[in-house]
Amino acid sequence: MYCRIFKIILASSLLGSGLKALEFGGMGNISSSMGGAGVALRNSQWALYYNPALLGIDKKSRIAYSFGVQIKEKNFLSLAGIDYENLKNMPDKIGGIIEDSPKSGVLGGAITSVQTINLGGTLGNVLKNIDFKNTSGAEVSGLKTTQNVQDFFASILTNSGASTTQVEAVTNATDIKSATEAFKNAVINPSNGKPTHISQNITDNVKGNFSSAIDKTTGESGDNEALRLIKNIISNLDSNNISGVANLVSKAEEGGKFTINDLLTTLGGVTLTNSNDPQINRFIQDIDTLQNALRKNNFNLVSQNGLVFQIGGNGADSRGAIAFGIFANAFTSANASFDPTHNQIIIDTDSNYVRVDIHKDSINLSSSNSSDFNAYSLLSPDARHQIHGTGITVSEIPIGYGQAFSTPIGNISVGFAAKYIFGMGYGINKIGSFDSLSNSFGDIDFKGIPQTQTFGIDFGLLYNYKGLSLGLVGKDLNEPVIKLNNNQKIILNSQYRAGISYEWKFLSIAMDADLVANHTLSYLSPKNQMIGGGIMLDFKYIDFRFGSMYDIKSQEGEGIILTGGLNILGFFDLAVQSNLKTTNLNGYKLPSYLSLRLGGGFSW
Repeated sequence: MYCRIFKIILASSLLGSGLKALEFGGMGNISSSMGGAGVALRNSQWALYYNPALLGIDKKSRIAYSFGVQIKEKNFLSLAGIDYENLKNMPDKIGGIIEDSPKSGVLGGAITSVQTINLGGTLGNVLKNIDFKNTSGAEVSGLKTTQNVQDFFASILTNSGASTTQVEAVTNATDIKSATEAFKNAVINPSNGKPTHISQNITDNVKGNFSSAIDKTTGESGDNEALRLIKNIISNLDSNNISGVANLVSKAEEGGKFTINDLLTTLGGVTLTNSNDPQINRFIQDIDTLQNALRKNNFNLVSQNGLVFQIGGNGADSRGAIAFGIFANAFTSANASFDPTHNQIIIDTDSNYVRVDIHKDSINLSSSNSSDFNAYSLLSPDARHQIHGTGITVSEIPIGYGQAFSTPIGNISVGFAAKYIFGMGYGINKIGSFDSLSNSFGDIDFKGIPQTQTFGIDFGLLYNYKGLSLGLVGKDLNEPVIKLNNNQKIILNSQYRAGISYEWKFLSIAMDADLVANHTLSYLSPKNQMIGGGIMLDFKYIDFRFGSMYDIKSQEGEGIILTGGLNILGFFDLAVQSNLKTTNLNGYKLPSYLSLRLGGGFSW
């Protein structure tokens, strides 16, 4: 059942509802490794993409290529690392520490007719290894008879400082049920339901007896998963539910199995904390991961690839440079919005319902029922979860020209680029339970993906004085439209960015900033506004680049993104972008934002 959560979100991310545009993006390795700065950077082959006005003052001819992929996620990839089998089986494992319940009458009969206890499972073995002194002071090993149970309750009370009246209420009981109630009354005040003044002493005594018995059982049968479970449960008992141990020891059943709900009901819930048991630790970790994903999640995958060719110009007041290129881009985004009325983790284990609550370093399992499962569980058939996903491809063939004019205070350049655009896109927006959503993916038809042919217009300005440059660009000024399925569409809204750079010999420093927020495909973070910059050390056969960037509108919390790049001999160029926040994937810590680009370029 849990596995459907990951599969459904993953399926939506690989597909592609009416949306508005894309972020500015990044093409080419140089700007990508300098914090995304390129609007005013003269020492770059990618003027055609960042600002065609740069072509007006560029005398060089250039060729460049770049291929890259970018992944940004929030609580998504960690879902792939969850041990779903362990999640599914843990409640049954906890219930399975008692394989068989006592036979009818064994613990329900009169104490005076001493009977043998037949409590099965690993817990039964632990109870048979409990050592204590009876009311006569004799050493007793194990709860093997109904009289042993009575003496055990009495010894706990005596050792905990209970009054003579409280101890006698147990020893004078005529049956196990009465003895159990007397023990519980010593722990919890029946008048107000609150722990009594000696309840903590009783709790510590019970924990000590059980811990010793568990250690003894471990020595006899070897450490095993069930014993570790019992030890974890007992160590987390407190005075509010210690009376449940009396119910557990003395519970009588009419044959059949002792279910997980029986255990949770008698103990008043089970708390599991981090321990030396890797399966328990994994269960706690995975439940926490799952809950974080349910609260907020998103997945974005972007691939931008391009080739650019440039014929150098003759400088200011003469012919500027001419450039044309081939750009191929793919953008996908997926998000799952969970029904706010069905956001609890309630598991159906063979018609036994278990509620899972998350705490800081622990989880609590408690008994639930079918009504709560249907009304509140995220796995309920009545839940109305939503899956959003959009995927588009945008291929462009741009051609650009820039013209510079010299003035007494520097050069002013204007540039223009027109681009043919071919786009395809697919969007989904589904509502329902996990079962219905999982089944609905078989109805998706990719054969009818709409195809769009349109054009875009970019315009740029640049001011240059010696090594200083100031740039301004507007992209997609005509706001092209790409059609999606179901009469949906994506509007490529206009984007405006300003930049500044300074170049001196082998050193270039640049910074860019989006002047307005851009729309994105992401449902979690629908707007994007980047600011970033960096430096480049450009030597004859090698260059190094460093920078950082930050999205001031992001709702995904990726934080500061560090960038860097290296070019060797022109043809080999590697650019990397990564944030400092990580996500867990199968035990490995990976950045939640990561971009890798391979490329190269030559200028002459």
